[in-house]
Amino acid sequence: MPVSASVFRRAGLLRYAAIQFFVLVGIAMAVYAGGTYWHPEAPRYELTHNFLSDLGMTHAWSGRASYASSALFFVALASVGVALVMFAWGWRQFAYAHGRATFAGRASAALGTASGLAFVGVACTPFDLALWWHNGFVLAAFGLLLGYVIALTVVMARNGASPVQNALNLAYVALVVGYVALIFFGPRLSTEGGHEVQVIGQKVVAAGSMLHVIGLTTLLRRTTGRGVEAAA
Repeated sequence: MPVSASVFRRAGLLRYAAIQFFVLVGIAMAVYAGGTYWHPEAPRYELTHNFLSDLGMTHAWSGRASYASSALFFVALASVGVALVMFAWGWRQFAYAHGRATFAGRASAALGTASGLAFVGVACTPFDLALWWHNGFVLAAFGLLLGYVIALTVVMARNGASPVQNALNLAYVALVVGYVALIFFGPRLSTEGGHEVQVIGQKVVAAGSMLHVIGLTTLLRRTTGRGVEAAA
């Protein structure tokens, strides 16, 4: 599946954004001003009781200002969103390699762009300042992301993707489907136990999303790197 130097660069940018996400979110957790929805007195960020969106709040559940974690969360998520928008248009390199599944390619570009913009929207709407907008962007981001990965999987599979790439995409589709089911049919946030399950589910899909990005872009860059070297 030959791809161009342009995809090599875009894949590198998206991979960098995913790695940066882990680093900046980890720092944001460390500097978070404390408190959870159910336990405002909690002294620090708690992995099983704080949503990632809590990091973007300008004031933590403890009531204290949390501008440092909010800024870090903004940069982490907005970077991923922008990089996804740029990468989404690389579908042409896959579909035009053999001229197959171009409709799915166009769909992936539209869905990937919309998902990336929705993630930027999540970053720009702190949970404590714009609750409804924030939640709407979150649902849109993951719903569109699911459609994007399904469409991209079709394009890549029809145009010579390796078994490893196909397996990676299918595993990620299953993960996001599971998370969407958890959101709509899982335990409710109105109980402490349900809140904890939803928090853990979000962490799993967020980590899975970044690992999928890192794995997929690394495989693409290896393929592209060989093509770039051959063309040099």
